Amino acid sequence: MKTTGACLLVVLVVCLSGCGVTVVPRATATARVDLADNSISESRDGVTVKARLHDPDFAPVLSEGNLSAFELTVGNRTGKSLSLPLSAFLLMDDRGTQYSPLPPERVNEILRRNSPYLLPYPYVGYYYLEDMEKAAAARGFTSSRPYFAQNRPADALVGALDNLDLVPDAQVTGLVFFTIDLTRVRSVELRAYLSESAKDGIADFTLPFSVEKK
Repeated sequence: MKTTGACLLVVLVVCLSGCGVTVVPRATATARVDLADNSISESRDGVTVKARLHDPDFAPVLSEGNLSAFELTVGNRTGKSLSLPLSAFLLMDDRGTQYSPLPPERVNEILRRNSPYLLPYPYVGYYYLEDMEKAAAARGFTSSRPYFAQNRPADALVGALDNLDLVPDAQVTGLVFFTIDLTRVRSVELRAYLSESAKDGIADFTLPFSVEKK
C-alpha cells in the first residue's frame, strides 16, 4: 500500500487563454512594441523600461484575488548610477483603479497561504504523491511554459524585483507582481516614475496593454 499517498497535491492555475482573453501590448508615439517576445519598451533620459506579461499560467487561483506578474527590464544609459524603488511602478486599469506592486516577501506569503490546495480524489490532480513525482519525472522539461514551484512556492520568486540599484551601462530583468484579475478589465497601463515627486504629474514611462476577448 502506498504510504503517504492519501492526500491530493494540486495547484490550480489562472489561464487567461482558457478564459478567451489575450493581453496585447499597444504601441504609442514613444513606446515601441516587439512582436518577437510580445513586449513594449520606452526610453527617456538614458533610461529604458521594457515590459511584457509573464506567462499567465504562473499563478494559482487565489482566495484573495489573482496574482499577475509582469517581466520588466530596466536599462541605465545615463552615465551615472540609478536607483528605483519598487514603488516607482504601478498598474492602472481602464476603470481608473490603481494597483501597487507587491514586494517579494508579500508574494511569498500569498503563495504559501494559497498553495497547495487539498481536494478530494478523483476531481483533479494526483491521488498519490508518488504518482505526481513519477509524472513530473516523465514530463521533464518538455513544456515551454515556466514551471510553477508546487512544493516550494518561494522558488518562484527567484526573479522577483525589489528596489533597483543600477550602475552605469547596466540593466536588470525580473518580475513585478500585482494583485489583479486581468480577465475582468479591458486594458491596463504599466507606469514608471523616475522620482517619487514625479507621481504628481505624468508618468515618465507609460506602457499600455489591451485585454482582448477572443
